[in-house]
Amino acid sequence: MSVAMKRRLFTVQEYHLMDKAGVFGEDDRVELIEGEIIEMAAIGTRHATCVRRLIGQFRQIPEEIAILDVQNPIQLTERTEPQPDVVLLQPRADYYAIAHPIPSEVLLLVEVSDSTVDFDRDVKVPNYARSGIQEVWLWDLEVNCLEVYRDATADGYTSMQKFERGEQVSPLAFPEFVVSIDLILG
Repeated sequence: MSVAMKRRLFTVQEYHLMDKAGVFGEDDRVELIEGEIIEMAAIGTRHATCVRRLIGQFRQIPEEIAILDVQNPIQLTERTEPQPDVVLLQPRADYYAIAHPIPSEVLLLVEVSDSTVDFDRDVKVPNYARSGIQEVWLWDLEVNCLEVYRDATADGYTSMQKFERGEQVSPLAFPEFVVSIDLILG
């Protein structure tokens, strides 16, 4: 006789309590995705360089228009709190001291992927769509392109465009701000 195995899914609140209790080490890189604690991949030099270039570009946007956030949590649902690579947030006087940002406060979310592109594309991007984040950029370092997802619905994004070397893109929230694919990929 076989027994059906059940997974124990965690809430964001339980996840935070585990962190406060010392379940995770200081150097543990984890995030909560659909109730499961996922160990994040190590950040390689190419990934880190891409993030640094994005920071350099987005730093040009005045802070009174958007807060630039890097590798910090966003609470999507009661069971999902990822740590995207780069996020542009609506300005708040408290700089999100009271609570992590929620989807309605995200102007642009960026994931940089080298070894985790399938997980990011197949799991994280659909979660971002379901939560209502209107624009997600996925930098696919395996094939050197940018996938831009827009127009979130409960079933996913209705628009996806690929940008390659020699092209430029602007975030929906900042149409006058142009990002060069070549500059970010190096």
